[in-house]
Amino acid sequence: MSSLRTVELAEEVLKSKGWAYQFDLSVLLNQTDDSINEHIRSVYLSAIQVLSKQKSKRLLKGPFYLWICQKKLLGDNNRFVDGFSLIVTPFYQEVVGRDVDPIVEKMWQHKGYIRMESAIPILEGAVPACVFEDGQVIPIELDATLLSKLNETFEEHQYMLSLVNPGMTLRPNPYE
Repeated sequence: MSSLRTVELAEEVLKSKGWAYQFDLSVLLNQTDDSINEHIRSVYLSAIQVLSKQKSKRLLKGPFYLWICQKKLLGDNNRFVDGFSLIVTPFYQEVVGRDVDPIVEKMWQHKGYIRMESAIPILEGAVPACVFEDGQVIPIELDATLLSKLNETFEEHQYMLSLVNPGMTLRPNPYE
């Protein structure tokens, strides 16, 4: 067990793009908060496990940030479902230099897997759960300071995007 480190999330990390692995939570038979949290935890832990078993030194070095987000998603039948996304930033290619996805096959094995698509976690309302770096997992604590930083970054990033996309629909801030 490594000593507890605080993770400073730089602005480029908060605004980074990555892969969102999306899941339909309505497929869970027993939809209690506990069973939903257990499912999310198993998806999250399996992603970390796959990353930690990579042979690529670049993948092991990272850093990769794992984000978690629960919200309505477009399900298989083009209907909105209670969903969950595990988002990994940055794109693997930015770290490894080639197209590789070490965890997608593991994600397919989880109940309710819908799809994978690119996403900007801050605009999805996701919260950072950990950073995977040098083969180690460092948990990220969601405290008032981080929540405030997520709130400000969301507002600023959405505003900047709206300047280059004038017709863009502004979303309510999920961090307020």
